[in-house]
Amino acid sequence: MIDEKNKKNPESIDNEEGVKEERNAARLDESDKLENTAGAATGEKVREGSEVREKVMNDSEVHDKSETSEIDELKALRDEIKNLKDENARLRSEFMNYRNALVRESEESIKRYKEKMILRLIEIYDNLSRALENSENSKKSLISGIRLIHKSVERLMFDEGLSMILPEIGKPFDPFSHEVEGTISSNDVPDMAVYGVVERGYNLNGKVLKPARVVVAVNNSSES
Repeated sequence: MIDEKNKKNPESIDNEEGVKEERNAARLDESDKLENTAGAATGEKVREGSEVREKVMNDSEVHDKSETSEIDELKALRDEIKNLKDENARLRSEFMNYRNALVRESEESIKRYKEKMILRLIEIYDNLSRALENSENSKKSLISGIRLIHKSVERLMFDEGLSMILPEIGKPFDPFSHEVEGTISSNDVPDMAVYGVVERGYNLNGKVLKPARVVVAVNNSSES
């Protein structure tokens, strides 16, 4: 026997089925919306990720180019420094060779000059030796030998640029080449003129090596 309470109306069953279908359709629609939203979000993220990757790659390329440029510049600077060091070493070597050549030339010049002077002194020494040997035989030979030595020494000095300072009597006193040995009251020569020569002086290559020693006259009129 069928329970009346549990017995369902066909229309009621159909309504329930319709509600179920509507609910299922709503769920499917919601699911589709979620899928579309998720897909859109995923696509946006994918695009953003792609843009980020592209930017990173571009930045990396720029960075690599910058590093390459810096490396090339550094290499060029190192090459330039090396070239400058090589040039400096070459110039230093040339200068050292030049200086050594000058030193050798100077040493050779001094050596030749010494040899020349020694030869001149040997000549004087030999003349002096002969004069001493002959002095035992006669006074005349001694005087002749001394004169020969005097002439040899004179020639040696003059050949080296030596010249005599011989003040003239009556000429004005020259403070640059004369040295006052004393004064004398006299009117025989002009006032402050050379009255007498005590010792001659010498110039060497135009420079006063030894001033002449003179006596200077002072006129009587200038003393009063």
